[in-house]
Amino acid sequence: MTLKWCRKNLEAHSQAVYDLILEEYPHVQCEVADCVDKCGLCTDVPFAIRNNATILARDPRGLYAKLKQGFGFLEKPPLPGSYDYAMAQQAAESAGTGEGEPS
Repeated sequence: MTLKWCRKNLEAHSQAVYDLILEEYPHVQCEVADCVDKCGLCTDVPFAIRNNATILARDPRGLYAKLKQGFGFLEKPPLPGSYDYAMAQQAAESAGTGEGEPS
């Protein structure tokens, strides 16, 4: 997951949100660009670009809530039948059988 931030928008609206995201989700890639080609938005409302989708809100608190809601799937266990679930099962099985340990 990547987040892209407009430098002008950070200065005007969303610096506190940016700081919280970096603190709470250090594994999320955050990029600050001089311009993200969202002319008009950068001075009007707080926003960020998450995986090429523009997430905006009326105030910084709303932006933080929307971004945090989107991160919810990062904190939950993978769904059965998904690739991540299969990889977690495989890792658990190999850890339980002691593969790679000397006999």
